[in-house]
Amino acid sequence: MGACGSKAQQQTRSPEPKEQPAAEANKSTDQSGAAVYPAEAAQVERKTSCSSAAAANKGEMPTASTGTPEAQQQLDQQQREQRMQQESKVASQPPHHVEGAACAAFVLLFLPLLPFCQWAAFGGRGERKAQKAIMHKDDSQAEDARLLGHLEKREKTPSDLVLIRSSLGSNLVCSSLNEAEVDALANAVEYFAFKAGDVVTQQGESGSYFFIVHSGEFEVLVNDKVVNKVMTGQAFGEIALIHNTARTATIRTHTPEAALWGVQRQVFREALKQLSSRNFAENRQFLASVKFFEMLTEAQKNVITNALVVQSFQGGQPIVQEGEKGDVLYILKSGKALVSIKGKEIRVLQRGDYFGERALLYDEPRSATITAQEPTVCVSIGRDLLDRVLGNLQHVLFRNIMLEALQQSKVFASFPADQLGNLIESVVVKDYPENYTILDRENRTKASASAFFSAQGVRFFFVLEGEVSVFSYAEKAGGARSGEQDLEAHLIETLKRGQAFGDEYVLAPNKAFEHCVKSNGPTKLALLTASALTATLGGHNIDETLDYNNKLAITKKMYIFRYLSEQQTQTLIRAFKTVRYTHGEAIIREGEIGSRFFIIKLGEVAIIKGDKRVRTLGRHDYFGERALLHDERRSATVAANSAEVDLWVVDKDVFLQIVRGPMLTHLEERIRMQDTKVEFKDLQVVRVVGRGTFGTVKLVQHIPTKIRYALKCVSRRSVVALSQQDHIRLEREIMAENDHPFIIRLVRTFRDKEFLYFLTELVTGGELYDAIRKLGLLGRYQAQFYLASIVLAIEYLHERNIAYRDLKPENILLDSQGYVKLIDFGCAKKMQGRAYTLVGTPHYMAPEVILGKGYTLTADTWAFGVCLYEFMCGPLPFGNDAEDQLEIFRDILAGKLMFPHYVTDQDAINLMKRLLCRLPEVRIGCSINGYKDIKEHAFFSDFDWDRLAGRDLSPPLLPKGETYAEDAEEGGLELEEDEGLELEDEYDWDKDF
Repeated sequence: MGACGSKAQQQTRSPEPKEQPAAEANKSTDQSGAAVYPAEAAQVERKTSCSSAAAANKGEMPTASTGTPEAQQQLDQQQREQRMQQESKVASQPPHHVEGAACAAFVLLFLPLLPFCQWAAFGGRGERKAQKAIMHKDDSQAEDARLLGHLEKREKTPSDLVLIRSSLGSNLVCSSLNEAEVDALANAVEYFAFKAGDVVTQQGESGSYFFIVHSGEFEVLVNDKVVNKVMTGQAFGEIALIHNTARTATIRTHTPEAALWGVQRQVFREALKQLSSRNFAENRQFLASVKFFEMLTEAQKNVITNALVVQSFQGGQPIVQEGEKGDVLYILKSGKALVSIKGKEIRVLQRGDYFGERALLYDEPRSATITAQEPTVCVSIGRDLLDRVLGNLQHVLFRNIMLEALQQSKVFASFPADQLGNLIESVVVKDYPENYTILDRENRTKASASAFFSAQGVRFFFVLEGEVSVFSYAEKAGGARSGEQDLEAHLIETLKRGQAFGDEYVLAPNKAFEHCVKSNGPTKLALLTASALTATLGGHNIDETLDYNNKLAITKKMYIFRYLSEQQTQTLIRAFKTVRYTHGEAIIREGEIGSRFFIIKLGEVAIIKGDKRVRTLGRHDYFGERALLHDERRSATVAANSAEVDLWVVDKDVFLQIVRGPMLTHLEERIRMQDTKVEFKDLQVVRVVGRGTFGTVKLVQHIPTKIRYALKCVSRRSVVALSQQDHIRLEREIMAENDHPFIIRLVRTFRDKEFLYFLTELVTGGELYDAIRKLGLLGRYQAQFYLASIVLAIEYLHERNIAYRDLKPENILLDSQGYVKLIDFGCAKKMQGRAYTLVGTPHYMAPEVILGKGYTLTADTWAFGVCLYEFMCGPLPFGNDAEDQLEIFRDILAGKLMFPHYVTDQDAINLMKRLLCRLPEVRIGCSINGYKDIKEHAFFSDFDWDRLAGRDLSPPLLPKGETYAEDAEEGGLELEEDEGLELEDEYDWDKDF
């Protein structure tokens, strides 16, 4: 309902976090022996000195320091690499289980009860109530006004900065920041002075400040009773830096005078946003200057930018040593570095210069020593990390070159992405020396006498490195033709890196190769042979493939074909036959019952209603698709309007043999709903089916057609009170664009004085939240079915740069066939770059959302892991037993991922680990391969994604009857008192409804 996850079933708010010193942060320990993540994984770029300060602030002994800044920098890089390795390697390790004689005896004695007992012992599923998303409303005016009177200007001394850095360094939100970033945020902290008895925070009031005690003592009161004290160096109000929430304690000055350092949430998070945005933009700019990466796509460059590590070096400190093994690329962000070989100074590197690029491609020793001449900051990326976030760099670069060349080819430009990928996978890469004849007439080669280059072998090639000249042959001027010796070569073009040649030989597969190709220097080519081309195209020739691709592109424009399975689509397109009509000949006639669907292959047709020509259609237009689903009379005559018209035709009988069962029913319902012209006055309320923050959801019936819909009634007053106007507008915009079988369909919207109305398709199978409680712990297939369906829905959104941001079982309904429907787009956002808003449901939030340094679409992928864990393990992976939101956030950022011993599916465990990876750049599904990595994971090795898309799989739970979030209430057949039916147009912010 409305913005940010309003639900018919809402979670009872958990007790709010208690105001306590940051020093009392919970320390989780693992006593189960289950598989875990390292707690420090959330602290990606944190410096050693920050960690030591944090430890000191907690009353712990700081970790032993290595002493010198140089050693600390090396340690930082090592820790970063170790974390990356742990995040990667842990996915391949089997889980550890609680073992022992007592456990064994229990298993033997209570084996029949294990499924329930084990589940309940680990936390169970029934204990969790439906959860509600966080909505932001700045209502901390009372606290802000009170603190304003205590604000004083004060210059920060070195000792002040040490105190502030220490407290910020141990703060939950700052846990992933490096020293320089913590220093920058320290500038946002302000000074507040108090007298005895002054109130700093008031229990029950909304708070927005985080405080560090500068001097004096403060009392902590809960229900007017003193429960604790906070003193110099301690901190409180940490949750306020994450989001607005009511204070759970009153903080009052205890000593005659006391002072605090404080920072407001909006100021803090804006500073964090600006810092993160600036760093990302700078690093992205530096990366763009590396010529080595120029053939990468923008998306690939962004992936690398996210993975860059910041490193600082002191003057005189070596960055790399000549002769040592190299596997890291460095880009200078500031400072200067000296290049020397065998002790001889060669040159000086400055801001924007880079070195070590060959280390990313080849296992070569460093050819020079690079030493910082002054304090120097670099961004770097190692080969191991790059391989994980992008893949083998050389392969990626070559693939990009070939993909771009294919997309510019007259032959291959219309090929879909999967076919282009298959073509690229089928090439053979070969190296040639300078001035070498690579290919010659009749497709002879000087490179090898092998059968690989037999007649008509090479049809197409790409230049990956170097340069080649292409020659054609012609008779010598003035000479009598007597054979090969009378022909001379003429240069027709020179091809450089990224260019390709051979369109004419692809179009004419039997044509002999009549050109000569020579290298102009060391050259690397990718060769596509006739046999590889035929194999990639499934045995079809190029004309058949182009014909197929044209049909595919056209049919995918129509909803009735768009979401057929791959097998159904292939069968349908192969079933098209070609029919020719001549000028004036009627193809279909107005009033007759239709039974065929047409696509114009060549020519033009006229649409005629009565005796009037309405319009004309040309090549690749289509008509008559409704005849495949409905026995309707044709609404117009269609006649050939050119000398000849060639049409691709498919009959209804053939279509119904291909598309049957649940998919056919789904298409019929969708088309029927799409055809109906709905007016608000024609809707009759049947019952209430749900309630939320902003109003109700009602089942309504369209009186003329008897088609039923869901009508979400959103209170305009509540929207304005909670400042959610932008969210509601965006929700409508996103829903209007969605058109996917696993996403709720918006029919239209209305408005009146009191309410905004969203009219959507009616989904009758209840919530997935309730379904998984009926099913108990999900088995492999059940979890595959639901997770795969969710993945397809989110993938559709991500392809349109829409982040959902509130994925959870409560926001997924089941339709009458048991298939999923993603609902509630109140938290969704069209992404342009990075987002910084804390939004969503705490237990399902990705670490990067909590930290406030910016996140992308990857945050939704983390929620896949939470859902899968909940499906197969029962409880939630992090914060399941937490009593407050701060504890939930702590567990997400630093808690240990544990698996109950009754979960034995190693593939599922591996996928959960990789989805719940705290580093988004190495999280499965977040690399450049996208969701392909998830779909091809071993967990889905026995799952048919194609049959899921074609609605040809049995759902885990087939709804019996209709299930809604709320039973009909007394008076449920009536509109609520303030839900007027007369529509008006005198509004601004909601004028588009």
